[in-house]
Amino acid sequence: MPRTGLRLVRGRAAILALSLAAACASSGRGPALEPRFLAVHNALAAMGLAQVGPIHEGTLAEGREVRAALELTEGCTTIVALGGEGLRDLDAQLLDAQGKPLAHDTTTEPQASLRTCLESAGTYVLVLRASAGAGTWVAAAWQGGAGAAAGPSAAPAQPARQAMGTCESPIPLSPGTVSGSTTRGEDANTGSCERSDAKEIVYELDVTQRQRVILEVEAHFDSVLYIRKEACSDADAEVDCNDDAPNGGRNRSRIEHVLEPGKYFVFVDGYNQEAGSYKLTLTTSDVVSLLDMCRRGRALAAGVATGGTTSGSPDDAEASCGGGAQGADAAWRMELPSRSRVRVVEHSDDVNPVVHVRRSCTDEQSEVACGEPSGLPGDAAVTGVFEAGSYTVFADARERDSAGGYSLLLETAPPDGTGIAGDGCGDALPLGSPSMVAGDTFAARDDIAGACGGAGAADVVYRLDVAHRSRLSARLENEDAPHVLSAWSRCGDRAGELVCGRTIDDVVSPGTYFIAVDGMSPGALGRFTLDWALQDMSAQTSACATAPALVSGRPTAASSAGAADRFATSCGRTGDATMTGPDRVFRFSLSSRSRVRLALTASFDATLELRRACTDLAAGGAALACEADADSEKHLTMDRVLEAGSYWVVVDGQTPGEQGPFTLDYRILSGR
Repeated sequence: MPRTGLRLVRGRAAILALSLAAACASSGRGPALEPRFLAVHNALAAMGLAQVGPIHEGTLAEGREVRAALELTEGCTTIVALGGEGLRDLDAQLLDAQGKPLAHDTTTEPQASLRTCLESAGTYVLVLRASAGAGTWVAAAWQGGAGAAAGPSAAPAQPARQAMGTCESPIPLSPGTVSGSTTRGEDANTGSCERSDAKEIVYELDVTQRQRVILEVEAHFDSVLYIRKEACSDADAEVDCNDDAPNGGRNRSRIEHVLEPGKYFVFVDGYNQEAGSYKLTLTTSDVVSLLDMCRRGRALAAGVATGGTTSGSPDDAEASCGGGAQGADAAWRMELPSRSRVRVVEHSDDVNPVVHVRRSCTDEQSEVACGEPSGLPGDAAVTGVFEAGSYTVFADARERDSAGGYSLLLETAPPDGTGIAGDGCGDALPLGSPSMVAGDTFAARDDIAGACGGAGAADVVYRLDVAHRSRLSARLENEDAPHVLSAWSRCGDRAGELVCGRTIDDVVSPGTYFIAVDGMSPGALGRFTLDWALQDMSAQTSACATAPALVSGRPTAASSAGAADRFATSCGRTGDATMTGPDRVFRFSLSSRSRVRLALTASFDATLELRRACTDLAAGGAALACEADADSEKHLTMDRVLEAGSYWVVVDGQTPGEQGPFTLDYRILSGR
């Protein structure tokens, strides 16, 4: 372990000593050493230091590093590395046998110098990196203490530039683990993920090529970690911020991000006013560019499910849906030889999938389609009519930094479809039990259109036979693309259209009806679920005719168990076509304007509805008031001022399984 800080020694150009040149030449190492080396050698010798071990030299390409083993004894050591012509910034770092950093250079010059004091002899590792430029290098180590002043040919020793861990003087950061404490920092910055008044330590990270950077803090306090690019003191320059690492607890922070070349500032901060010691670990790995990923993208084959994993991939491709698609992504090629209907489905059990398609892989403005989950578990789909040509399909994810396994399925069809069962009025599919039907317009033709849309779009037609006056309700779920519904008494005849829209809720007389599921636009194709219900209104009429009368001040005990589902209360439906539970209906009459209170205590999740007319009208128009939010004791209360006349009260279960005994208390509180 080092006992002192760093000391920087800079050499100036001097004449190469013949003895040193001869020694180098006789060693068989190659050409003569860098002339500045003699000045450094003489200066350190004059200070009482002696060169130990061999002279190391070689060549470095920009952004590359080299490692040299040094056999050093206990005591203070000075290491000097000089870069040749073309090497503009040479960085140096000394590691112990376990890879722990002991000292590092803080300059941005073609020479680097380290000084540290070692507690034990052993093998140490000198790491040199060409941060800017490329060329030859030479390095050596000296040990001992400072002696007499340097002679006339020596380069004068200059004081070390001490890194304070602030924006004005950040600490250089390189791969590995460093230790520190925020107690000596300044409170001048804060991250977006946790505003605080704690002190922070600032590191400087130079990224010379596109890299995946992983920063991890293990602290003895509640740590906060954030990165800024180029502008250290500008909060708007923040790249990423993390308070508590996933599965790491409050004392750990972690950032994993793909960084483009540039200068970055890494902040180790604390939550609120917490501070203390920590370890900061930096790990880097090279990452291919988006262009390279696009070039390597595999081709999708129609009708064949394929896939992979986005683990280890960057987030390069943003999208117009799915919250911008901030997860890791993978690029695939899609070749269309002719104009076609297209459906691409991404499925994943690991991430919240987002699939998007571009004309030009690297141009986000060329996006032509984007899809996110719409109800089918783990599925995201894009559909449309695409022109012939080449496209890029991105398997992506919604949440930031999310990654995992996925599959892609490409389907194609002619622009006008191939035709399917239920494609027109003549082969309409019968609707029966169950009341949820799965369908698909992808290969269907365009046969009919409703008043609200569907012209030029594929459609599927269903037939429904109604025996009694009934309430018909329907809605669409789990769609690949948006559709509309239209109901007809005479299929395809605009004069016979009953309703057109995203939902259906209407009272129909006995007869045969047709329900069409139609694309909202010509490119709106794909899977859907039709959720429909037919409620016999004759059962309501009978129930209303025999409804028991409520008497003010006399609670009525009853039960809905085993009763029929005849009514759909306006606050009990979870959507326009969802079935409710068994129900009971009651009536009361007022001879004058009065204030009335209804109180329901049920053994199940119930709804309480007050009606001016007993039977359902379209869209629940009979309801005057409806309550479904019970307290912890399942009490529902309704307090209204009503005009003279007859009224009905419906007690309903919120879902088909909600039924049982209840007590309904009706009271006239006062005449108004």
